[in-house]
Amino acid sequence: MHFAQIYTPGIAQCSYVIGSGKRCVVVDPVRNVEQYIEQANEFNMEIVGILETHLHADFVSGHMELAEKTGAKIYAPKIANCEFPHHALAEGEEITIENLRYKLIETPGHTPDCTVYLVTDLERGEQPVMAFTGDTLMVGDVGRPDLFPNREEELAENLFNSLKKLKELPDHIEIYPAHGMGSLCGRALSAKLWSTIGTERRANYALQHNELETFKKDLLTDMPAAPDHFTRCTEINRTGPVLIRETIKSGPMKPQEVSAALEKENYSVIDTRSYHSFAAAHIPGSYSISKYGNFATFAGWLVPPEDKLILILEDENDLQKIEAALYNVGLDNVAGYLEGSIEKWINNGLPVSHVQTISVHRMREWMQNDPPVILDTRANNEWKDLHIEGTGLAPTPDMRHRYKEWDPEKPVVVLCNTSNRSMTAASLLKQRNFRQVINAVGGTTAWAAAGYPIETGGDDR
Repeated sequence: MHFAQIYTPGIAQCSYVIGSGKRCVVVDPVRNVEQYIEQANEFNMEIVGILETHLHADFVSGHMELAEKTGAKIYAPKIANCEFPHHALAEGEEITIENLRYKLIETPGHTPDCTVYLVTDLERGEQPVMAFTGDTLMVGDVGRPDLFPNREEELAENLFNSLKKLKELPDHIEIYPAHGMGSLCGRALSAKLWSTIGTERRANYALQHNELETFKKDLLTDMPAAPDHFTRCTEINRTGPVLIRETIKSGPMKPQEVSAALEKENYSVIDTRSYHSFAAAHIPGSYSISKYGNFATFAGWLVPPEDKLILILEDENDLQKIEAALYNVGLDNVAGYLEGSIEKWINNGLPVSHVQTISVHRMREWMQNDPPVILDTRANNEWKDLHIEGTGLAPTPDMRHRYKEWDPEKPVVVLCNTSNRSMTAASLLKQRNFRQVINAVGGTTAWAAAGYPIETGGDDR
């Protein structure tokens, strides 16, 4: 048997290439499918199958892309009701390719269509040796059941029953999930990307529950916010994503071309540079979503999917990587990038905006004398772990609808723990005509390093 785990940073996603003899399958591919073809070539194998564990919520799958390039058959859960050409697998159904047998187990809960593939290496015997657990069972966690509005109670109960099935499997079975730490498909994912049934049975908090009600309460409490693109990606994956070759072809755009495009509707500018570069000068109305932060997630979360996108790059060599990240979250309309970046825009005499920055030392002085509104833009759980007294909680994505709570004529200070998210929040407030938005550089990290007091625990505010 040949086996490889392929990890996609940014969305913390795991795909797999597995096979024996001359043929292999790919499990849960992303849209950058060349990496799977290269891996199969290293194994000297032909890709003949694509296994989908479920309709992924956090990224657009590469099943259509890979099928077109290789001619491989797509296998997907029957309960997913997919509309693209595929072999629909029902509960307990098996397929055998070379010496490997794959058996589908329906495990709804994270989504209504979640499944697990049990793998038997027939050269070694008739007992399963590994499982591709998708987002049902991950290392240290299970898939969140709250992604479908008004169905969280139902799905949590389904997940409880699905986990019973998995807990009955032998301890030795290795599990290979679809995500690791950094994904918002779970709450407490480990950085470790594989485990065993026995280890998870002993150590995974979700598998310690024997009572449904306590399980539901635990799973549905303090769950992080779900990004907007989760629902969008699920439906795209069900109907079948457009092929990348059919999307808009991006290229360099001169400053005057960008300026003319922005006079039209349905264009958005995504500035991928560092937060301090954005602070110094940027195109008015831009989104600051730095490549140094959680770029794919925040782009999918914040940018209107129908808009044509113009990129501001720190280095034009970043284009392919940035485009791949956008494709992963269903943002296919990359119209182009600003040739020469912001420097060329400035040299053409076009308008620029900026964001004021202050140190945590200056912020502390200000807080002691007529303090401004200071907003912590991190997530709820981060706030509960620690925060600066006198700051209010306003997670970055919430700025889109909560901005009316603050006076746009008065200064607003934003912070996070690195300045990436807070600069994204600052860009959202600037889009809504806030006159003085100030980013506290270094945020809670710099504040703590300076020896200033940190509050631990507390309610959301």
